[in-house]
Amino acid sequence: MNRGNIIFLVLSLVTLVAGISIFLEASAFQKKARVTEGIVVSRDMTYFYVKYLSDDGTEHTHRGTHSKNKKYYVGDKFRVFYQIDNPDKSRISDGKKGGKKVIIAGVVMLLFDLYLVYLNRRKNESANKFRTNGRKLQAEISGIVTDLEKTVLNKHPYIINCRWVDPLTGREYTHSIDQIWKDPAPLLAGRNHIDVYIDRQNPDNYFLDIEFLEDIKAS
Repeated sequence: MNRGNIIFLVLSLVTLVAGISIFLEASAFQKKARVTEGIVVSRDMTYFYVKYLSDDGTEHTHRGTHSKNKKYYVGDKFRVFYQIDNPDKSRISDGKKGGKKVIIAGVVMLLFDLYLVYLNRRKNESANKFRTNGRKLQAEISGIVTDLEKTVLNKHPYIINCRWVDPLTGREYTHSIDQIWKDPAPLLAGRNHIDVYIDRQNPDNYFLDIEFLEDIKAS
């Protein structure tokens, strides 16, 4: 498992733990809560205020915060959860649903990370198979260019062009290594060739050994 997979795994587990914590805390809150209807009676730029009645007819106020994507106005109605033994302690959101969403996000992240681990394992197995059974040649580095057609965060990726000739068939092959987001020149200093392994049965099937570029290559 590479460093990226480990970091993503940690993030997935943290998300899962956070979601479970939110869900359990919300469940505990709701077990001791009553549900009533509240209405927004005033607002300002940051907060809105929801009035609601507890079982004994006492009026209480819940202060909520506007979200970036949603503003609330006088007359908006909410379902209010308040604690039986402390009616001033209230919520206007179902924390259990929020917790479930975070848990689902954590599960999706974890499954995606496991899928990436699987792909990396398959990739490594294929690379080792080529190294063991393939014919080794050297691809000549013919140049490094900047891909001006792609731009991400005002940056252009680099492309390494290389070529090699199969001595058995005399056929020339070319390959472009793209999606390189850092200048590869320091890693290529003093290097004129890149190892390439060709399938003995199908020369069109080959493996270019660019593991030394993995830290600066996006894909």
